[in-house]
Amino acid sequence: MKKTVLIIILVAFANPAYAKKPCASLLCLAGMFQGVGVSNECEPPVHDYFSIIRFNKHGGISTSKTSKARGDYLKKCPSGGDWGIKVNDKYGSQI
Repeated sequence: MKKTVLIIILVAFANPAYAKKPCASLLCLAGMFQGVGVSNECEPPVHDYFSIIRFNKHGGISTSKTSKARGDYLKKCPSGGDWGIKVNDKYGSQI
């Protein structure tokens, strides 16, 4: 019984309360790409995208790995099409 309770508690804390949404990030970033800017509703999805940062083996930020990871995140949006590529080409390596 104790193991079951412990497993339930661990699973509850392992899953974040706020799930990242790649389609929301892509929509907001496409607006930025077109010069619309960032509205209040878009701040969390844009932050989700820019919070993806990858490091090289020496501990420094790797812009190429970061760009790839951000692109992979945007590819999770099934209706993204070419916008994911365009947006990531522009913002993918920005730190």
